[in-house]
Amino acid sequence: MDNITHITEGSIDKSIFRLSLPAMVSMISIMLFEFIDLFWIGKLGSEAVAAMGAASFVVWTLKSLANCVAAGLNALVSRNAGSRNYQRMSIWASQGVMLTMLFTILLAALTFSINLFLFDLLGLEPNVAKDAQNYTLIITLGLVFIYQTISLENIFRAAGNTLIPMIVIVFTLFLNAILDPFFIFGWYGFPQMGMPGGALASVISHSIGFIILSSLLKHIRIKFKFILKDFVAHSLEILRIGTPIGLLGGIFSIIYIILSKNIAYFGTAPMAAISICHRIEGIPFFIAFGFSTAVAAIVGQNIGAGNPDRAEKATHRSLIYASVFLLFSSILFILFGEELMSFFINDAEVIKIGSDYLFAIAIFEVFLGPEIMLEGAFTGAGDTKPPFLISIPLTLLRVPASYLFSITLDYGVNAIWWVIGTTTMLKGIMFFVWFERGKWKHKKIG
Repeated sequence: MDNITHITEGSIDKSIFRLSLPAMVSMISIMLFEFIDLFWIGKLGSEAVAAMGAASFVVWTLKSLANCVAAGLNALVSRNAGSRNYQRMSIWASQGVMLTMLFTILLAALTFSINLFLFDLLGLEPNVAKDAQNYTLIITLGLVFIYQTISLENIFRAAGNTLIPMIVIVFTLFLNAILDPFFIFGWYGFPQMGMPGGALASVISHSIGFIILSSLLKHIRIKFKFILKDFVAHSLEILRIGTPIGLLGGIFSIIYIILSKNIAYFGTAPMAAISICHRIEGIPFFIAFGFSTAVAAIVGQNIGAGNPDRAEKATHRSLIYASVFLLFSSILFILFGEELMSFFINDAEVIKIGSDYLFAIAIFEVFLGPEIMLEGAFTGAGDTKPPFLISIPLTLLRVPASYLFSITLDYGVNAIWWVIGTTTMLKGIMFFVWFERGKWKHKKIG
């Protein structure tokens, strides 16, 4: 059965929505699980929620670094899918999976060695730091399944099939949501692990997702082969393309870890608020990411088929659609910020801080579209340096700027939220200007 979707001809709008809607469902399912996860952990108290927020920064860093391989795979598989070179597509996919295994082992070993003291550096309260530490430890032990799942999802999407990853993600997240209370609260004789129980449920679910995705590769003409020939050269090509995107996400998350130290200066309440807000703002982010996923595949396949103008037209259309969704989200955050916060927690201080964050972010939310969308376009083209060169300096700027305005000039924690929003606006503008230069159309990859 051939489940490759060729998106090099026909209606651009149909291609965009055929690819983006399943990707959106996948991402929104992840968001809904985050809500369920937070719902259960919220029952353990504000300290557990704060610990979850701190641990999330580390987990996001680890998941982002998976793109050092996955983003490279996305570009190379989509390029060969577009040119209908299925044999070479299988070679890239197979060697990418092997590279993912080696990369994961090295990164897990590094994470394990620094996990013991990482959260102490953030100035968290001892109980909060301990919970965050234990949660991250379990995620690290199961990192290989998480990384392989991410790589396989990118292979399917690059082949123009976002439906299979959607089905697998929804299933595994449903399983994760079921397992959560059993391990967190020790239901029916299961070990009562508290917050780290959520991490164990996540690892088990990812393991099952990896097994399912592996068994379905044949449906997109991928035949896994253990090939050592040219493995080093192919690995270097995958990493050359993917590393800027992986480092971009990783450094972004690391900066947020450092930024959380500035947030923690104002107490546990802002940490709890940011943990909840990141899940709420996941709604517009994941919608934009769904369009970005579609654009990456469309751009990669159309450049592979020698039609870069169609790739550009599809990107512009997707950007318009994403911007409409983001504008609607902004209105919701402005009008119903407190109501959204109160759904997750009963603490008046946390609700107030969180609603202030949502208001500040909403003002600049529309600029998230070019940042997320065009990162997907650059990735599909295999031209991954522009997102890195734009995002890293402006994201780094958030640390000294937030310290200056919130602590030195004593504008309080709200100043941090406005710094985040302003730099998002600047990134969105610069992404659009660089994309319009058009050099990505001529990028040569393997």
